[in-house]
Amino acid sequence: MAGEISLSDDPGKMMRKWRELFHVPQIILAEYLDVSPSVISDYEGSRRKSPGTKTIRRFVEGLLAIDEKNGGQITAAFSRLMSVEIPTDIILDVREFTTPVITRQFCATIRAECVVGEEFLDRNLLGYIVIDSISAFRELSGDAFLKLYDSTSERGVIFTNASTGRSPLITIKVNTFKPSLIVLHGLTEPDPLAVELAKKEGIPLAISKIESVEDLIKELRQFTP
Repeated sequence: MAGEISLSDDPGKMMRKWRELFHVPQIILAEYLDVSPSVISDYEGSRRKSPGTKTIRRFVEGLLAIDEKNGGQITAAFSRLMSVEIPTDIILDVREFTTPVITRQFCATIRAECVVGEEFLDRNLLGYIVIDSISAFRELSGDAFLKLYDSTSERGVIFTNASTGRSPLITIKVNTFKPSLIVLHGLTEPDPLAVELAKKEGIPLAISKIESVEDLIKELRQFTP
């Protein structure tokens, strides 16, 4: 986290990205750092000069401390992903739940209509990860995808900007560990092959009807198990 911020051409943008990934409002982070919210806003909007190492360290420590106070949901999720060769810009959101969530309840939150596997919607979900599918299939190796699915066992995977839904299901077919739910966002109906593969693998496949990726992320971050 600190390295990505300090090495970025736009450190303010990276600070905002990580703050939002940790689900921490500006005002809460500002209180922890004992600064005004405008200071956080100015850094994120590049209205202040690039933060030094001391500022970045306090920023990172603040996010980690606030997350720990809230149950360590984000830290735990990233700990699971440590072995996955996945650039963080592909991850749009991630969380571990403090208590298991019924899959049906989770789907209702993000207006996800089940296409196949409705009989499995009473399973528990332990967390979720939101992936930008365009970036993922452009940048991730096959081995990285296998590791990603390994780390999402008993969790939901949401692919944004999905075109057919075929690629996620083809990739998952050869993996031993599989997510408990796949949600596609950005299309009206999945490719028939995706439906067939989901049925064979026993994985619920759903389509989120939320209009934009931004609104989808907003609903996820407001979701309280």
